[in-house]
Amino acid sequence: MTDMPEHSVKHKSSFRSVTTRWRTRWTMPAKESRPAQPKRTLTATLREWHKRAGLGAFLFMGWLGISGVMLNQSASWGLDAARVDWTWLMAVYGLHAQSPETGFIAGGHWLAVSGEHSVLDGKLLSMPVKSPTGIVVIGESANQKLVVATYDSVLLLNPDGTRIDELQAGLMLPVSAIQRIGTAEKNSAMVVIEDKGLYGSIDGESWTKLPSKTTVNWAQPATLTMTQRQQFEEYARPSVAVEQLLIDMHSGRLFGRFGPYVIDLVGLGALWLSISGVWMMWRTNQARKRNVVRR
Repeated sequence: MTDMPEHSVKHKSSFRSVTTRWRTRWTMPAKESRPAQPKRTLTATLREWHKRAGLGAFLFMGWLGISGVMLNQSASWGLDAARVDWTWLMAVYGLHAQSPETGFIAGGHWLAVSGEHSVLDGKLLSMPVKSPTGIVVIGESANQKLVVATYDSVLLLNPDGTRIDELQAGLMLPVSAIQRIGTAEKNSAMVVIEDKGLYGSIDGESWTKLPSKTTVNWAQPATLTMTQRQQFEEYARPSVAVEQLLIDMHSGRLFGRFGPYVIDLVGLGALWLSISGVWMMWRTNQARKRNVVRR
């Protein structure tokens, strides 16, 4: 046989090489067969959701535990007396600074009360006066006293607001309640209080019964000036006790109408975690016992 030309052999060899590369490049590889995965059991599904729910409830349950301890120790830690007045928190509570429009004025002194703040002559009293019914001034300038009446007590104050004494109705006073306070018209140095009768005092400590016909200039609420109201506004910032804040956060009420429902859901979630955890532990123990029997 006649030998084929050398260039023809090279041409066929090159053609086979190109054809092989083209087939290798464009031929899709056969899909590898994957083993069939076993079906997920109820225990495996519960275990997965148990982990997810546990992570989600961790922060809530941690906070409930911490706040519960703080509330239980509130009195011993002083949280019932400590107060906060953060602006953003007061906005959440809907509380805003507001000075009263009226107060009591006597002898060049004025007293105004709003909430838990009591201001005398523009200065905050260290101990608030609850629901005053009036104020009068007795004594000379050197020994001047301010006598402030509430429904159940008489407070004796120095002109600078420091407290001298407090006389409780029914104990140190000859009345069971104080309806109003004033000064005798014929003797402005005598302070007079009224319940079922009239009682007067020169020093605010010793009291005697007065005739029922005694004319009295009773203390009356007066409209505060703009300057006085502005002075009060410095102390009119609302505040909330830390204990109350913890209670509202613990119950969810701080977060609005739906806050308590969120806490309820957290409680139900914790109950579900407890039940599912016990159930999974029981299932696992049963499976181990069956494996031991088979062996």
